Amino acid sequence: MSIVLDLFAGPGGWSLACHRLGFHDLGIEWDPWTCATRRAAGLTTIESDVAAMDPADYRDIAGLIASPPCQPFSAAGKRRGLADPRGRLVYQPMRFARHIHPPWIAMEEVPTVLPLWETFAGSLRRDGYATWTGILSAEEYGVPQTRRRAFLLASRMRDHIHPPKPTHTRYVPGHPRHAPPLQPWVSMADVLGRGMLDRPAFTVTTRGNSWGGSSTRRALQQAQQKGRWAGLDGRLTAAEFGVLQSFPAGFPWQGTHTRQLVQVGNAVPPALAVAVLSAVARDQPRQQAA
Repeated sequence: MSIVLDLFAGPGGWSLACHRLGFHDLGIEWDPWTCATRRAAGLTTIESDVAAMDPADYRDIAGLIASPPCQPFSAAGKRRGLADPRGRLVYQPMRFARHIHPPWIAMEEVPTVLPLWETFAGSLRRDGYATWTGILSAEEYGVPQTRRRAFLLASRMRDHIHPPKPTHTRYVPGHPRHAPPLQPWVSMADVLGRGMLDRPAFTVTTRGNSWGGSSTRRALQQAQQKGRWAGLDGRLTAAEFGVLQSFPAGFPWQGTHTRQLVQVGNAVPPALAVAVLSAVARDQPRQQAA
């Protein structure tokens, strides 16, 4: 079985994508409630601090995934960057990459980290990797929100890496959803059901990422500030927010309501993760784990 090491694994967005593509994901995660969610979902998990781990223990992995904590760089936080102790964790993926030279690498962060990803890509190219860096928008891959994230993709098995081709149209207010051959962007109503349109109207104006509008073009914005989704308690459940992240409806979120929402907000949307991993990991020779 091909083992992929998933640093800062979160509740399982990358893990679900790995399983869909035939990889087994070994997730490293320090938050107890997030680990509880992963275990309830049957995802292999080591509860530990990535910075305290020895990369030499994982030399035979098939690939390396990393989504370091985004709060130090996010527009929804204080944006202290590398002055925040959590911000320095952004260097941990390169510590692992330099020690174990995995066949492929996928890193994800908020858009403001793209210049650092580009620096990392230059170092990886000197080590023999083909690389791609850039911004992807989740709604172009079937996720009902306009979450934008910076990615670094690298491979020792290819001469070139291209970003995943969009499968859905980009969400542009006032523009038509249909633009063949792409599928129309997915709305909140598409995934939660038309009954959501009967709920009281709500609009949250924060610095977060817009969630895909309903057919009435109401926009729901991500409001992950200090571990809360501001203004939305009682509107949507944690499970519904998970569905808006493209998690299965029955995904077993663990912990208090607040802790569940934090996990959902921190997660990589599985549908986006599938597209990204297909661009860097699919159709490559896969190493057998020791």
